[in-house]
Amino acid sequence: MKTAVDQTEKEVLTTSQRWGELVIVIPMLLVFGFFVNHQIANTGFFTAKFGILEMFCLYGPIFFSLVAPTVRALNGRRNPGRTYEVAANVFIAITALWLLMVFPFDFSHLADILPAAIRFVLAWITNDIGKVVLILQVIVGLITAFVTMGKYLSVRRRESANPSSQQTL
Repeated sequence: MKTAVDQTEKEVLTTSQRWGELVIVIPMLLVFGFFVNHQIANTGFFTAKFGILEMFCLYGPIFFSLVAPTVRALNGRRNPGRTYEVAANVFIAITALWLLMVFPFDFSHLADILPAAIRFVLAWITNDIGKVVLILQVIVGLITAFVTMGKYLSVRRRESANPSSQQTL
C-alpha cells in the first residue's frame, strides 16, 4: 500500500523531470510548424472550409497544451498543472468534434510538405483515418480530462488532510 510520503514524492518533480516537461513543448511546436507550412505552401491539405474558426480549433489546442507542462516545470509539482491539462483535454475534445463536423482537410495532401524521400511516412493516411483520429481525440480527450481531474482532486484532498505534506517551491 502506498503511503502519503510515497504519493507526495511522486507529486514533486525531480530536476530531470522538470526539464522533461519542457522537452514536451518541442514536438508540439513541430506539429504547429508542420500545419503552418501546409497553410503557407497552400498544399491543398486545408480545403476552402478551413476558415478562422477552424484555424482556432486546430492551433488553439496545440498552444494551450503547452501550458500544463510549463506550469509543472516552473512549479516543480504535478498538481498545479493538472487543471490546465484538464482544460486542454476538454478544449481538444470540443475542437476535434468541430473539425470532425466541418472536416476542412484533404489528407491526400498530408505528406506533400515533406521531402519526397520520406513522404511515404504519411502518404498512406486517408480522410477516413483522419476522421478516426479526430474521433479518438474527442473520446480520449474527455476520458483523460475526467481521470486527470480525479487525480487533481485526490491530491488536493490528501494535502488538505495532511498540510505538512505540502511543499512550496
